[in-house]
Amino acid sequence: MRERGGTRPTRLLAWLRAHDPDLAATRRAGRTALVMPALFALCGQVIGSPVMATYAAFGSVSMLLLVDFTGPTVQRLRAYLGLAAAWAVLICLGSLVAGVTWAAVAVMVVVGFLILFSGVVSSVLAGATTALLLAFVLPVTSPAPLTQLPARLAGAGLAALAALLAAALLWPRPVADPLSAPAARVCRAVAAYLRAHVSRSAGAPDAPTAVRRDELAARTASAAADLRSAFDATPYRPTGLSAGSRALVRLVDELTWLTAVAAHAGRSTADCRACDADAHAVLRAAAAALDQAADLLARPRTAPDTIAAAATDLRTAVAGLERGATVRVPVHHRPGTEAEARAFLGTLDVSFRAQELGFATLQIADNVRVATAAERRTWPERLLGHDPGALAGPLAAARERAAAHLQPHSVWLHNSLRGALGLGIAVALADVTAVQHSFWVLLGTLSVLRSNALSTGQNAVRALGGTLAGSVVGAGLLQLIGHHGTAPWFLLPLAVLVAGIAPAAVSFTAGQTPHVVWCQAAGVWAWCDQAVASS
Repeated sequence: MRERGGTRPTRLLAWLRAHDPDLAATRRAGRTALVMPALFALCGQVIGSPVMATYAAFGSVSMLLLVDFTGPTVQRLRAYLGLAAAWAVLICLGSLVAGVTWAAVAVMVVVGFLILFSGVVSSVLAGATTALLLAFVLPVTSPAPLTQLPARLAGAGLAALAALLAAALLWPRPVADPLSAPAARVCRAVAAYLRAHVSRSAGAPDAPTAVRRDELAARTASAAADLRSAFDATPYRPTGLSAGSRALVRLVDELTWLTAVAAHAGRSTADCRACDADAHAVLRAAAAALDQAADLLARPRTAPDTIAAAATDLRTAVAGLERGATVRVPVHHRPGTEAEARAFLGTLDVSFRAQELGFATLQIADNVRVATAAERRTWPERLLGHDPGALAGPLAAARERAAAHLQPHSVWLHNSLRGALGLGIAVALADVTAVQHSFWVLLGTLSVLRSNALSTGQNAVRALGGTLAGSVVGAGLLQLIGHHGTAPWFLLPLAVLVAGIAPAAVSFTAGQTPHVVWCQAAGVWAWCDQAVASS
């Protein structure tokens, strides 16, 4: 049966694309919903190890849902391997200190601070903060004999292997930034409009008609609007933007400025025969540079030699325009009619608009070069947040960046200290109260720390509300379905899917309800534990 406005699946997909345009959250949630229950069943039912099941489940959620590495496929896989190695180290450390309360609290504070503060170095580390914290929180709040350590590492290893395969084969993440294609379309549209304007102003035989030029102007405005819409529809970018993403974000405002300048230049009606040649040279050079920028945005791995040459030509044209405009400025004031004064000012307006457009294009070309150079960085340079073109080496630059935030006024330092102390207090409370499955206390703390709760009171209240709501909903579901039966296996993938999509598609508060997933996992875990014990 068809619904008004299309079928229900079509309307659902349209709604999802409207709230999650590039389907990034949907992709992460979908992959996790497939992998996490499968690993849980493999370790708990086939292998018969609840410990492996727990670490495989939490590891898969951590590596597939809580992180989303960017860049080429090879570099993303290297990032997952690095995260898996960090998980192994943190699991061993947490297992060693979990039995002694003061040691667990002290090490939690130190490890928590180091992980939270390391995000200042690069976007790779900032995006993996929650996943790294979870790797230590899980063992440090679950004291157990060291004989369980191999099973813990085996579960995390299975999760890492599954994450590698899923990242490469299950709906792989697009290599290009979602803003690259719309930005390239704006560059091409403005270049075509500038060429049409120059051709018509110069009276060329093949000059486009006024209607055609208006069509190109409308296409330019539409491309700029699409770029702005794509940018406005991605509010959930990572906390630490990569160098390439930062350059593309700057491009949004610069291309908006460029389209406004180009539209104003195209509407100019001043009769400026003396400056037409210089202004037209700048517009032609700007169009060539914009075409090269669009090509580089479409193929960021190519060499930037052509856009560098186009930018040099544009600078030469702008310099010629400035010299010509200076020559036309009268040295001595001579009285004249109002019409003569207006005509002279009109010549300056045409030159100014062409100069402004040239400067805007040069800025765009520079940012495109930075964005594409960032995409060509090696994996160590990405990990250490090395900016393209920086004089210092990657390690030295990372040390300088970290040292700059080791100051009393640093907000990042304050947030790292508060987060580390909060996690330490949570470990102490979990141990003192001896609550069952005490890692739930830390999970609730992590859920709040994932937000901007440390700096924004409104988000803190919403984060706490979302976490409490998730706990209530998850506990209610467990009471309805019980810990025995097949119902948890069917609800677990759905809970993972909803919890993964909610932050982008619903609201911030809805994204703070991971306890639905954890409660469902606890129900299945209890079933697995009983099945293993009775076998």
